[in-house]
Amino acid sequence: MRTLSGLWIDRSQRPTLQDQLARQIRERIRSGGLAPGDALPSTRDLASELKVSRNTAVYAYERLISEGYLDSSPRSGVFVSTSITLPRYLKRPAVDKRRVSASPVAHPSFSAPRPFRPCQPDVGLFPLLTWNRMRGRTLRREGRNILNYQASCIAGVPELRENVATYLRDHRGVRCHWNQVVITSGSQQALFLLASLLLTARDQVYVEDPGYVEARQACSNAGARIVPGPIDDQGLQLPRRGSGKISLIYTTPSRQFPTGVSLSLARRLALIDFAATNRSWIIEDDYDSELRYGAHPLPSLQSLDHSGRLIYTGTFSKLLFPSLRLGYVVVPEPLLDRFIELKHLSDDHLPLLDQSTLALFLESGAFYSHIRRCRREYATRHALFLELFERSGLPLTFL
Repeated sequence: MRTLSGLWIDRSQRPTLQDQLARQIRERIRSGGLAPGDALPSTRDLASELKVSRNTAVYAYERLISEGYLDSSPRSGVFVSTSITLPRYLKRPAVDKRRVSASPVAHPSFSAPRPFRPCQPDVGLFPLLTWNRMRGRTLRREGRNILNYQASCIAGVPELRENVATYLRDHRGVRCHWNQVVITSGSQQALFLLASLLLTARDQVYVEDPGYVEARQACSNAGARIVPGPIDDQGLQLPRRGSGKISLIYTTPSRQFPTGVSLSLARRLALIDFAATNRSWIIEDDYDSELRYGAHPLPSLQSLDHSGRLIYTGTFSKLLFPSLRLGYVVVPEPLLDRFIELKHLSDDHLPLLDQSTLALFLESGAFYSHIRRCRREYATRHALFLELFERSGLPLTFL
């Protein structure tokens, strides 16, 4: 049934209300907005929608019936007359109503990830029951307030920011205050906002090559010029002399994506010195540094920086489950206010229920238990993978 939205009544005009209503419906039919056979709302519904008397709607319908535009069927309603012939360009394709009514509603198909997709955690290891208990505890504690807008949470729920700061200080060596932690929609939003904040057209950005394509795209979107940074067995090489002013450096030092090499200590110190000397910013994308199997996780690059030129980003999508879409960025104090203002333009705030649940998940220790379990399980699979390839005799070597 057509709702006839967009009809209006002007009581200051000379034509009567039923004349105005009949004219607009007539024009709707002639323009193809109403097609032959379309059902119209009842006179009661139409009168209520337009705030006119029911007689006004009745008189308008009766006029159009007498003119041949509408047909009335007892106990069925009023329809656009099927005897009307519209110009070909106004005709809508015929719809088989039996087929439409019999067709099932299309639901999205949530499929498993393809084999060998990089950085994809096994969600089967995630403690869903524990997560749901903490989600319920959050709802009981916060009540319906958590369902409202919260202007104070643009940068994230304070409890989550505090717990993330504690985690980063204790486990990654990151030096930060909790108010420097801004919760983002994964690390990708952080990269997009940082590129928009720090870059202008024609600025040069030094990006790992091969590297994370979306980081390159975020910088290109800001109008920057990409300078490829070669990777060797020590990680990202320093920019060459004569390459011009480098405004921003993007790196994944703990586990370079996609080669897996870790940035050596000598390169780390040299990169930090280069940034300080040339007034360049460094974005450290620490996307899955917790998942190392042959040694302890390396300290963050940020932990070595004393120049204040390093911006640390991370995500929970790789450690918990991808659809969570919660990440974080540790923003240097001089950039903090502008970064939060820019984020406010991107989103008012991220889902508060998920943020509060994650805060409890971290505070309770369930997060750290999950990480330990994942390390053990992934290490076993990693060893099996290497063993099977060694047996296969394929000419491949894994470092």
